[in-house]
Formats: sequence, C-alpha cells, structure tokens
Amino acid sequence: MLCKPVSWLTTLSISLFISSNCTSPESLGKLDGAVKADRIRVHLQTLSADIMEGRAPGTSGGERAASYIAAQLKEAGLMPAVGDTSYFQNVTLRGVTHTPSLTIRGVNRTWRLAPGTQFVGVTQIESVETAIRNAEVLFMGYGIEAPEYSWNDYGAVDVSNKVLLMLVNEPSSPDSSFFDGAALTYYGRWSYKYEEAGRKGAAGVILIHTTSMAGYGWNVIQNSRSKEQIYLRQPHENLCAFEGWITQEVASELLSAHGFNLDEWIAGANSPDFKPVALPFKVSAAITNSTRLIDSPNVIAKIEGSDPVLKNECILFTSHYDHLGMNSLLPDDGIFNGAFDNASGTATLIEIARELAQLPVRLNRTMLFAAVTGEESGLLGSQYYAQNPVFPLVKTAANINIDGVNVWGATRDIVARGAQRSTIGMAVEKVAREMRLTVAPDPMPEQGLFFRSDQLSLVKVGVPAVFVTAGLSYVGQPENWGRQMMEEYIRVRYHGVDDEYDPSWSLEGAAQIGRFVFKLGLELGNAADMPRWHRNDQFERIRDESLKEIARH
Repeated sequence: MLCKPVSWLTTLSISLFISSNCTSPESLGKLDGAVKADRIRVHLQTLSADIMEGRAPGTSGGERAASYIAAQLKEAGLMPAVGDTSYFQNVTLRGVTHTPSLTIRGVNRTWRLAPGTQFVGVTQIESVETAIRNAEVLFMGYGIEAPEYSWNDYGAVDVSNKVLLMLVNEPSSPDSSFFDGAALTYYGRWSYKYEEAGRKGAAGVILIHTTSMAGYGWNVIQNSRSKEQIYLRQPHENLCAFEGWITQEVASELLSAHGFNLDEWIAGANSPDFKPVALPFKVSAAITNSTRLIDSPNVIAKIEGSDPVLKNECILFTSHYDHLGMNSLLPDDGIFNGAFDNASGTATLIEIARELAQLPVRLNRTMLFAAVTGEESGLLGSQYYAQNPVFPLVKTAANINIDGVNVWGATRDIVARGAQRSTIGMAVEKVAREMRLTVAPDPMPEQGLFFRSDQLSLVKVGVPAVFVTAGLSYVGQPENWGRQMMEEYIRVRYHGVDDEYDPSWSLEGAAQIGRFVFKLGLELGNAADMPRWHRNDQFERIRDESLKEIARH
C-alpha cells in the first residue's frame, strides 16, 4: 500500500470528530446552493489539527492527511483514479542537505565566498558531490529566450559548460503586451532561469539578488536555501551542477574590481540589443549532498463522464494538502498547522468533488480531483503528476487550482489568475455573471502568483489553467478591509506556526469560492470544445506541438 493506513485510534478520533460536528448533507436544490460552509469547516479543522503535525511529506501527519482525504472522496462517491484501483499516486522525493563552496578568481584577486551570508548554492543532480572547476563566466542579462516577445538574451552564444551570471526578474515595461507589463511572467522566475540554462548545457547559474528585483530580502534566500531541500527523483539531463545566488554587494564588488558597474549592466540588460558578455573570472564550485528518500502520495479520484467521446477528456481540479510540518526547536508546539495554506483549499476541494458527484446527471467530461503533495517544496507533487499523468495531458481539457481559500467572508469579486491567457476566460466571465460577481484583476501582479502554485506544473506541459482566489472587496466591510486582512496574514501568519484554525472564521467566502469552481466545472465539463490558449501565449506552442504529435499517430 502506497500510503500507510491511519491507526485505529486516529481513525476513531477523526470519525468521532466528524460525527459530532457535521450536519447531514442537504439536497442540491438550486445549483447556486452547492458547497456548504459547515462541511468545509469540518475538513479544514481536521486537516489543520495538531494530530496532522503540519502535513509535511513523508511524515506520519502527512500520511494521516492523505488517508483522510482519500476516505472523504471515497465516501462522497468518487472512484479511485490511479490504475482505477487506488486513490494514491506515490511520489518518491529526495530530501537533500547541501554543503556548498564557491570560489571566483578574477584578474588580480580571488573571492572565497561565505555560504549563507554571501552566497547560497544547491544542485538537483542526484550525486554525493557535484563540482565545477575553473569554468568560464558569461553575464547573460535576464537569461531569457522568449520568441513571442522577440527577446533572446542567449542569441547564438554557446553556453555549454559555462557558468552564467544573471539578473532575477525580467525586462521592465509599462506595455501590457510586452512581458505582461507590470505583471511578472514565468520568464522572470528563478526556476525558469535554471531550467533554460540547463536545457542549453550550462554548468551552473549564479543569480544576482537585489531586494527590489526579487521582491524579497536576502534573508528569504538564505533561510529557504540553507535548509534541507526536497526534490523529485529525475534524470540528470538538463540539470545544472550548481544553482546559486550571490548578494548584490558581492556582485557589485566583483564587477567594480574589473571596471564594470552593476547598475549600468542592469540598465543595459533591459535593451533588446543586449548581448552576452564574457567576464574575466573563473568559477570553481563544489556541493556535497547528504540524501534521504521520502515517499508521499498525491490523492487522486474521479467522476467518470457520461458522453461516449468526451468522457475520454477530463477537467482536472487541484489543491495541495502538504504544509511545513513541525520544528521542535520552536516555542509551544512548533507545529506549522497551515490552516489557510492550504487546509482551506483542500477542504473546499473535497466539497466541490462531493457536490459534483451528487449531481443527478453526470457531466460529459470526466472530473478528476488531485490533492497533491510537495507544493511547499517547489510544486513537486503536481510536477510529478505532469510527468506521470493518470489521464493523457492532451485530453486534459483544463486545470482549475485553488490554494489559500477565503476564510474571512463573502466578496463582491473573484480573481481568476491565468484565465485571460486562454478561452477559459469566457467561462469564468459567464459564471461570474451568473453569481453576480466582478472578475477583478490580479491585485498583486508583480508577485507573479500564477507561476507560484500547482497550476504552473500543468501549464508548463500545455494544459490551459486558472488559479481561482477571492477578490478583496468584502461584503459589509470598508473598502480596504480585504487588503488589510491579506497583508496582515502574510506579515504575521504566512508559513508560520500561527497559521491555525480560527473558529470565528465565517467560511462563507470559502463556500463562495467552492460554488464558483463547482459552476466553472459544470461549464467546462459540458462545453463542446476544449479550452485553447490565446494566440502567441507563452504556453500555446507546447499544447500545439502535443496535439500535432497525437494527430501524426
């Protein structure tokens, strides 16, 4: 069995908890009445309880959470989707503790950088040690190749076995048709830069951190990259031996010692005429790696479609159930309960699935539900699913993802990140009109949140997707109340031990999100055609190439 069974004592505790708190399911009635706040509350409170120990991958608490989710989906009437026999898709992960070194030799000076304070370095290559010896260095600007924006920092330069020095973020512009203007695209994410460099054969990448360009301080990089990293097990091809960051101070010192100016180089990197620059440095880096294997499941269930043809296509609903586990060195219980992030989303996913399963008539397309693991470690569960889908990706019509569902009350608006990139947007607008909601623009476009949750794993393999969250215009509250609540959560509780269930939460906002996603599932599940990326979207060509490959065979 891929997921260990919950002990009889835990099962009894959960059963008693549910029976004492859960009202009897009501009939669907009007479709707008689907998804109930009281049922979401039961799941949210259970998944964020101390007994779940923060739901980290590979822990007993994570296994309890997965077993609970599977039991609830089975009870709701959904069928197992992994080989049609199991609710569990096991994901084998690697937990790696890295010990890095980095030496940069200039013309008249050598820099031996201090790990943590001056640089961080990791590698995804599965090896006891990786090393780079006296590699040449190229400054690559933003390190982006984006044909749809007529942008190519690489040009015709061969970067094989070289170390690439890059900026984070992407070219700035007020033009919304150029790298989405103020909004951050995937090209600006550090993960893209490592991936693209690896595809082109580079030995390593060193990103220059600045707080203004990254959107967060060096302490975030230091804290996140200096602890154990969790990766998928995967082939070594197209992986860099060194994935690093250096501080702005170190970068300025390196460049100025050789007559260069970092601010001028940043300005030059914003020109489409930028060309890579060979630097008078040689880089040597080594990383020793201590590895442990971790097993953690995605929980996947389905409602088979009714149409003889369209049932072979699916709508994929996703929400991650993992969180950060426990830290015994912290005061009190040291449990990262992750109530908002993302017990709220998983609880809502269960109830969306329940209501769709109880429809008197099944939808034409198959409805697939995946509560995925490893999101907090880099979208690993959804990435594994994208590499090992239980439903063909070219037959996956759309992905609807929820993460951090509104717990503070009903809103007048909805945010559907990514909907504008495909014809999903028309379905979103239709459902919003039916529910008398405004589709609001992303209130934090510079954060690039469409590229920071599990839908990214699906769009990277060509599946049109939308990430649904509440807007910030709350019913019965002052104009700025919603933004204040979100900013307060991020400042005080995000990824902290204080992200705990609060019985004062109304959860009417969670039910509202649930109803929106439920109705969006109805719309996409019975639509005549699968959604399509808009022309020249970054991910359109991936989908087109997949469909052409199927047509050839």
